[in-house]
Amino acid sequence: NANATLQPSFCAGVASPKPVLTVQLEAESTMEQKRLMDALTLFCVEDPSLIVEDKDSRTLLSGLGELHIEIALDRLRREHGVEVWVGPPAVKYRETVLNALDTDGWVH
Repeated sequence: NANATLQPSFCAGVASPKPVLTVQLEAESTMEQKRLMDALTLFCVEDPSLIVEDKDSRTLLSGLGELHIEIALDRLRREHGVEVWVGPPAVKYRETVLNALDTDGWVH
C-alpha cells in the first residue's frame, strides 16, 4: 500500500557478560607499556567483554575465563610483539545473602 505509514522499530541492545577472571600484566619497559595499552585498547573495542583497568601503576586485564585471557595474551605477542609478565589469575566471586540469621549476639 503506497499510503501506509512506516513505524520505527527498535531492537534490544546487546549486553556483554561480566568478566569473571582477572590477571595483572606488566610490560618489560615504559615503551612496551605504551604499546601494551594501545593493543589492549584495540582489543576492548573489538571485544567488549574484555575489561582493562590501569590503576596504581598496575594493568589489570579481565575476561570471561582462562581461555579468553590466554587468547588475548597470545594476540598481544603475535600481532603486536608485546611481551608481558602475567600475574596469577584472580576469580571474582559473587555471594548472595538469602536469609537473615539470628546470631544471638555472637559475632566472629
